[in-house]
Amino acid sequence: MEHTADIREWITACESKYTHQIADAVKSLLSVPHLQIVTVTGPTCSGKTTTAHLLTAALEAAGRCVFPVSFDDFFKNRACLPILPSGRVDYDTVAALDLETLARCLDKLIAEESCDLPLFDFQSGCRNGVCCYQPRENDVILLEGIQAMYPEVRAHLPHDVTRSVAILPTQTVSTPDGMLDARELRLLRRLVRDARTRNSDAEKTLSMWEDVCANEDISIYPYLDCADIRIDSSMAYEVGVIRPMAEAVLSGLSRDSVHRAYADSLLARLSHIDILPPDDIPDDSVFREFIGQR
Repeated sequence: MEHTADIREWITACESKYTHQIADAVKSLLSVPHLQIVTVTGPTCSGKTTTAHLLTAALEAAGRCVFPVSFDDFFKNRACLPILPSGRVDYDTVAALDLETLARCLDKLIAEESCDLPLFDFQSGCRNGVCCYQPRENDVILLEGIQAMYPEVRAHLPHDVTRSVAILPTQTVSTPDGMLDARELRLLRRLVRDARTRNSDAEKTLSMWEDVCANEDISIYPYLDCADIRIDSSMAYEVGVIRPMAEAVLSGLSRDSVHRAYADSLLARLSHIDILPPDDIPDDSVFREFIGQR
């Protein structure tokens, strides 16, 4: 695609495909007679946050009041969390959640009773208060987080009042040096996002990636078929846009890093991708969640 107009048209088509998926999801949710809870889940860097915001806006435009609840607020205190062999605190396992408190809160919310929802502070690693919420008739509780598909969580969500939305980018890209699979494209998203928003270099992100993937294989992928609605957040243009950003992050990796060979493999495959400017990507695009605003 050599012409700016062609690139702009392509980006618009990609964005339209995602927007139509959101519209179809909202139509499906609004068809549920007594909908009280919507869960939004997916593996890391699938686009959960943006999708949750867009679903919320569309449901509210249709006359429903939406109250967001994060699974993160139901973490146990950090001192009680399991530790992975790598030494990293395991926030991804179901054992990190206070299921007793979660179940109690969900029961109250479904019964439309006043509920003290916990608030978790990541800086201190402890709960630092509660948020008192009184559900009203016609309210929708939107629960967002990777934990929504865990069987231990779904056991507390009656299907007659709950619908689940799973976001999972599925795009793969072939290059002369091998394929960039869908998981690796999420890794590129995470490398760029974490460098931009969390001051996390390539060494740190790649060091965590094996643990992240292991949890996905155990706790997320086997249960995605249980979701009522699936949304593909892939953008066909995204590899060309993210290539220079990912290259900049990966270039900071030490030559003697244990991840150097894999980083070089990623760089080799990226080198075959034509670079695209990010200027025509809309501000509300799900892809802006990773590359940032203009």
